[in-house]
Amino acid sequence: MKVAIWNTPAAAFTLAGVEAGLAEVPLEAVALPPAACVTALLRGDVDVALIPTFVALLQPDEFGVMPHVAVSSWDYPYARLLLKNDLSHPVQRVLFDATDPQAALVARIILKEHYGSTPEFAAVEDLTVATWEADEAADAAVLAGPAVVSLQTSYLTMDLGQEWYELTNYPMVWGLWAMRKDTDPTPHLRAFRKIIKAAEANRALWLEAHNLTPEGHTFFREDLRLRFDDLATASLTELRTYLFYYKLTEEIVDPPFVHLDDAEDDEDETIQL
Repeated sequence: MKVAIWNTPAAAFTLAGVEAGLAEVPLEAVALPPAACVTALLRGDVDVALIPTFVALLQPDEFGVMPHVAVSSWDYPYARLLLKNDLSHPVQRVLFDATDPQAALVARIILKEHYGSTPEFAAVEDLTVATWEADEAADAAVLAGPAVVSLQTSYLTMDLGQEWYELTNYPMVWGLWAMRKDTDPTPHLRAFRKIIKAAEANRALWLEAHNLTPEGHTFFREDLRLRFDDLATASLTELRTYLFYYKLTEEIVDPPFVHLDDAEDDEDETIQL
């Protein structure tokens, strides 16, 4: 099985149990930016990919999404909103990287619903702090990806995962595990059941083996979530509603989940991840 995961430690942790030998699942994994994971899946380069949640909701006819597993978190050090002014000034223009529109969508929702700002959003190729600073009209920027966690800046910085939690009271569901619509889901669903259980079983050992900052240790121990449970379901309902409210979908779209037969689905439901 070929799998595309995001090029962040949070996504890679999903496979930690496999790498530790706790789940005998033969797979070949490639780490890519979120948009590239979607492309690889649609092209048939991989069998399963972690895709941004809103992509699955905007293109439900393209994907079959696995139930019971997802990548969500209470905060998220890989997606931040930077501001040149404090929030007493309405935000006017926000730059975001063209390869990660989901982070921009979360920022748009947060700014409008939590802070009353409805700025213009502009996509930029290879966005950096320097290119944002050079745009005098842009008073905010959304930065996402593996480098963001170590970003040092004097600008006001907002963790978009934490902001989503403060708005909705639920963890943000960043990614869903998906297959192409024409794929037989059975072997992949069975494999990912083992993969996620193994990752959770390996969490404490994985933390001991990695030299993390105190903040990073807390994130991987307490904030990063791999199961699609009631909290994730409620969060996804909020996101689906916002997509409709912001006229990105014509109706509140149901996630394109796939299932095994009833007996095995019942078995999945009893798994304590």
